[in-house]
Parts: sequence; structure tokens; C-alpha cells
Amino acid sequence: MDTLGGMDPGRLGAQIRALSETAAARGGSARTELIELLGRHNPIDLARALPDLEHEEITLCFDLVDTETQGVVLTEAAPREQALLMLHVGDQGSQVLATMDPDDAADVLESVEPSDAEALLRELDTEDAREIRELREYGPDTAGGLMTPEVLTIPSDALPADIFESVRGTPDAETINALFVCDGDVLQGVVSIRDVILAQPSDPVGGWMTSEVIRVSPDEDQEAVIRMMETYHLGVLPVVDRTGRLLGVITADDALTALEDEADEDVLAMAGAGQSLPTERSVWERIRARMPYLLFTLFGCVGAGWIIRALADGFGAGEMIEKTAQLLPLVAGLAGNIGMQSAAVMLRGFATGEIPRSRVRRVISAEILVAIANGVICGLISGAMALVIMTDPEPVRFWAVAVSVALAATAAGTIGAVLPSACERLNIDPALAAGPVITTLNDILGFTIYICVVFGVFELTT
Repeated sequence: MDTLGGMDPGRLGAQIRALSETAAARGGSARTELIELLGRHNPIDLARALPDLEHEEITLCFDLVDTETQGVVLTEAAPREQALLMLHVGDQGSQVLATMDPDDAADVLESVEPSDAEALLRELDTEDAREIRELREYGPDTAGGLMTPEVLTIPSDALPADIFESVRGTPDAETINALFVCDGDVLQGVVSIRDVILAQPSDPVGGWMTSEVIRVSPDEDQEAVIRMMETYHLGVLPVVDRTGRLLGVITADDALTALEDEADEDVLAMAGAGQSLPTERSVWERIRARMPYLLFTLFGCVGAGWIIRALADGFGAGEMIEKTAQLLPLVAGLAGNIGMQSAAVMLRGFATGEIPRSRVRRVISAEILVAIANGVICGLISGAMALVIMTDPEPVRFWAVAVSVALAATAAGTIGAVLPSACERLNIDPALAAGPVITTLNDILGFTIYICVVFGVFELTT
């Protein structure tokens, strides 16, 4: 029977729950129905449905599918479900790991204790265990952590017929779209399967291979890997060490997964909501992830309030504060939005490689000009609104509000553009500088500019 794919995880989870409850109560036919349901659907869809199930339902479904399907489910499951299933299978986990690609097996082993992982590796074939151990030495966010060592290599003197024979004899290769030519283990060139088909039968591959091969080191950050594959339209990217020895390859599907992870982390960090799988974490874990950002905002806003009070007490500006307090939310909201717009442009540019270091100053300058223009426009509108809102409007106060809003917007745009760039140069995740950090800094600076400008005008007109 063909396997269905693309089903909504919630709907599939509801069907599994209904049959699991019946199977637990009656067994027999209900259990058979559950097995048939699991067999009709793609293992990836089963993995996506696991968060909607109880622990007993997850382990029951896992036990009812074959070992190869178990390997796919484990590969695609979230870390919490991976840990549960690895604990459930215990010593039998090595059988499931044996069906998985080495890079996927290395990722799954991150969900268990190091001692348990080593015990499972000892049960595997020696070569498989060696490959997985080597992959586990690389950081999960590096090229080495993304690559798979299962790559088909061919010698430079191989003929097209030899290459086809190698392809037929290497069913476990991650991909055959790109074939890498090596002398020993050292990468010399690359050919596509199309090149092999079109080549003359008597011409060795060394004569028609592409010798200029785009490659990456195993320690390269996965963001750089993603940008490289996107820039050069690569379906496969080889990973080599300092001597040129081919260690493995990164395929397009692995790069897409990494891209999704990077995007998720940046969005969550920008919002101050943590950096990984928030919906898979417990309530307490979510609180701990978000609280530092909220505390920063809390104390930052207290600081902004202190500035307002200090100005009021130190300069006798109580009357001014009373008359202009209704406009303070306007300044805070406008400055925060302008700052976040600039930060979003910079963050996207860094993430996609659109802003290399050679363009950073030019992009920052453009963003500051945009902030100035937006600030002037919004300032003029705000000044006009102030004439309508204030109980004793005067033309000079129109200009006070307009100028202060324009300056606050310019400062916010500058912070939003410069701070992510500074973090990028310091090798700090720029997303961490966005969200609560930029918003709070903009509030403090915006309030200070607004009150100082308006206070000066009040002093001149009273």
C-alpha cells in the first residue's frame, strides 16, 4: 500500500489517540487498525504528530512500526520525543541507529546521556560507530555537524563504466547527483551524473572533471554554509580538512533544515522568547528563557521613568511633564518601531549574506537616512496632532514636538542599524541585540530627547 504524506499532524494525532485508547481496552482488531493506520502514513508525518500524544501512546506507536520506520521517526522527532523514545528502547536502540544515516544518528544521540550513547555505539558495527563518534566531535551548528560521511568518491583514472559500477555498488551514498574525484582521500574535482552520461566511454574522469570545487572546512558556522550553498546554487557541498582530505558532504535537505533552525532562533531571540523549540519546552523552561529579557526591559523602563522624574525635579519641569505626558507613549512607540525596522533589515541581511562586511557602512548610512526621513515626516504629523491634543496649543510647541520626535526617530534608527552590526563584528548573535534590548534603549533615549527639547521650548516661552 502506498504511504500517504502531508496530513495535518493534529488530525493524525487525533486518529492515533482514538485507536490507541480502543487498542488498550480491547486489543485485537483495534490494534490491527492502528498498525494499518501507521503503515498508511509517511514516517515523517508520524514524527510530527508525536507532540499531540501522551507518552504511552508515543511508545505504543513506536513499537508497532518496523525498525526502518522507527529510524525515520527518531530522526524527524523533536528532542523531547527523541529522549523519550531512546529511553524506551534502551539497549535495543543500537538496532534503530544502524538503520539511520550517521549524521542523523549523531544528532539523535545528543538526546541521551553520554554514557548511554557510548554504550549504544559499542553495539554498532565498528565503521558505523567510528563515523558517528567523529561527527559527534563537531559542534551541532557547524559544517562538520551538518555533514554526512557517506559520500561516493571515484579515482581520477576511472572511466564512465567504472563510475556507473561504483554507483551501483554504493547504495548507502547520501547522494549521487555530485560525484567527487579523489586521489586517496584528497579532493581533486567533482562531476555530475549528467557529465558521466555524456562523457566518452574511453575518457578517464580526470580529463573532464571540474577541478575548481567550492568547499568548506568542518568548523565553518552553519550560517556561512547556508549562504554559500544559496549563493552558488549548490545541491551538495563537500567538507574538507586543512590537507584537502574529503570528510563528508552537506546536502540541500540538511541545509534547508539548518536554515529553518537559524530562522527560528533569530525570530525567537528577536522577540526575547528564547532560542530553540519553545513549544516543546515546559512552562518553567519557557519562563526561565524569557525572564532575563523581561527583567532587562523592566529595569530599563524604570530607568526611563527615573530620567523623567529627574528632569521634572531638577529643572522644575512639573508643568511641562503634566502638559506633555499624553505624548510620551507616541514617542516610545514610534522610536521602538523605527528601531526595530532598521534592526530587522540588518538581521535579515546578515542571515542571508546580503550584507557582507564591505557593505555594512553603506547599509547603515542608508538606514540612518531612512530613519531621518521617516522621523521628519512623523515629527511633522506629531506636531500637528499636538496642536489638536494640547489644551493651550502654541505654534512654537508644534515645532518642539516635531523636532523632538524627529531626533528620537533618528536615534532609534541609528541604534537599530548599528547595534546588530557591532554584535556581528564581536561574534555575538545579532538577534540577541534586537527585541527587548533595542526597544528599551530607544525608550530611554527617546524620552530623554523628547523631554529635553520640549523643556527647552517651555523655558523659552514662559
